[in-house]
Amino acid sequence: MESTIKRLSADRGVESAAWQAIRAICCRTGDNGDSIAAERWDFFARLWIEPYEKIVPEWTYIAMSGGAVVGYLTGCPNTNQFTRSKFWRADLPLLVQLACGRHRGAADAPAFIRRALRLAQPVEGRFSEALRQRVSRSYPAHLHVNVDTEFRRAGLGRLLIENYLTDLRRSSVGGVHLFCGGAPLAFYRRLGFQVLESLRSRDGEVFAMGQRL
Repeated sequence: MESTIKRLSADRGVESAAWQAIRAICCRTGDNGDSIAAERWDFFARLWIEPYEKIVPEWTYIAMSGGAVVGYLTGCPNTNQFTRSKFWRADLPLLVQLACGRHRGAADAPAFIRRALRLAQPVEGRFSEALRQRVSRSYPAHLHVNVDTEFRRAGLGRLLIENYLTDLRRSSVGGVHLFCGGAPLAFYRRLGFQVLESLRSRDGEVFAMGQRL
């Protein structure tokens, strides 16, 4: 079955069905490629998808097969700007909702609160200061990519990333980075990414990867 890649527009209303599909794929693949528990879906999608939908929707790409969304890539051309905007437009409203009693019992809420209030660092914040400065200077864009289980190994992840990199180059973005575990390391290397630094976490080794454009 033929697959196509589409870049979403900035009009969230027009793209609402695509965003719903992206949220579902995120949750179906949120546990190292497997589905997370059903009761976690709403809050989990708020954490990982909503910031991109609100702030940089036009830098999201979907893979379609048979008229259905089967994969996606979320990213942005300037991570520093995105992170600043994310606090005010996504994290702070979610913190207020939690304080008002919404999402009561959400399993992912305590870790989110600690990160949002800077009481704990995300994994990427644990890398060396030299690495963080290098990424900010030379690899400002970033990406996340997910494909439904039954459509993996069909080249869709590669196509999503190649479309994204092409548009970054057209926008004169100098480089892109990502963070990953060991399993997809070879995949990203085949696409031209290089390991910039690695560290050990309780879940295993984490790699910072980058590619100049």
